[in-house]
Amino acid sequence: PELIQKIENNFSVTRCVFNLAKETREYAYSKGVKLSKFDLMKQLPELKNNFPWMKDVHSQTLQGVIERLDKGYDKFFADLKKGIKTNKPKWAKKKDWKSVEFKSSAVKVNKDIFEISKIGKIKIFKSREINGNIKLARIVKKADEYYLQIITDFEIPKCNNQAQLAIDLGISQFVVTSDGEYFENIRTTKKYESKLAEAQRKLSLKKKGSNNFYKEVEKVKKTYLKIQRVREDYLHKVSRKLANDYQYIFVEDLDVSKMIQNKDYSKSISDVSWSKFINYLEYKTTVIKVNPAYTSQECSNCGHISKENRKTQESFKCVKCSFEQNADENASKIIKKRGQSLIGRV
Repeated sequence: PELIQKIENNFSVTRCVFNLAKETREYAYSKGVKLSKFDLMKQLPELKNNFPWMKDVHSQTLQGVIERLDKGYDKFFADLKKGIKTNKPKWAKKKDWKSVEFKSSAVKVNKDIFEISKIGKIKIFKSREINGNIKLARIVKKADEYYLQIITDFEIPKCNNQAQLAIDLGISQFVVTSDGEYFENIRTTKKYESKLAEAQRKLSLKKKGSNNFYKEVEKVKKTYLKIQRVREDYLHKVSRKLANDYQYIFVEDLDVSKMIQNKDYSKSISDVSWSKFINYLEYKTTVIKVNPAYTSQECSNCGHISKENRKTQESFKCVKCSFEQNADENASKIIKKRGQSLIGRV
């Protein structure tokens, strides 16, 4: 209980600093003054003198909160310049603020014991050995437990066998490769749909704000967490298998954020998590993105492009040369041709 209290206190203090920094920055901006992250950091000592309870959090952790806010504004202004629909960093709400970060200077490790400044000693159950030097530690509160995430400078060795592969991401099949290998869509959300619906139904019957209401909220959260973990486990397994065998993997440069706006496919696209899968691939192997235009309509045999080539979601038959193949496998071969032309330029 004492350790949990310290962690929760770190959540509260960092959330308060985030909101104060956001308020200060926006007030100054309304008066024509632009404050940098360093201007805000210089105000931290005075803030801690006025509010002594803030001294219970490591100084670099508080600076990290301001850096986090600054990155949010940098992204906001960068998106505005690109004409992308965007929003300013939102106010930190208690129900959403569930993590706190510590720089390496605040962390010491001795076997299974982590000692974090202002928190104390934490005994952990390791999921893996720590490789490399610690750059950052993060305590995260999830629906079931508290977790310690570690970021190190260790680089995962990548395959260097020069082998090349293209993949087509889909919904009926999650991944189809140019070598003719198929990875099924496990439809994670659908698998837990009935359990989730039951938890949400029970929640709707509880009086909002009551103890039983919050108990049901936790059950709903745990169901969502289970769905997330099953999905991510599958994404890691598939990406690891491909990364172990191929040095170069070619994928379409898809704008998933736009695709997900399609009401007919938004739920299915969210469930397969294409963007997350590509992110997993990118740090495990070399990913080259290609122009996605007409990959589903171009014939891999003769190069003829026509929307008549693909009359259904799964079948492809070229109207010019009569070549037939699974539509996703044909598309993956087009992606491979385009990717091979880009090797050496990336």
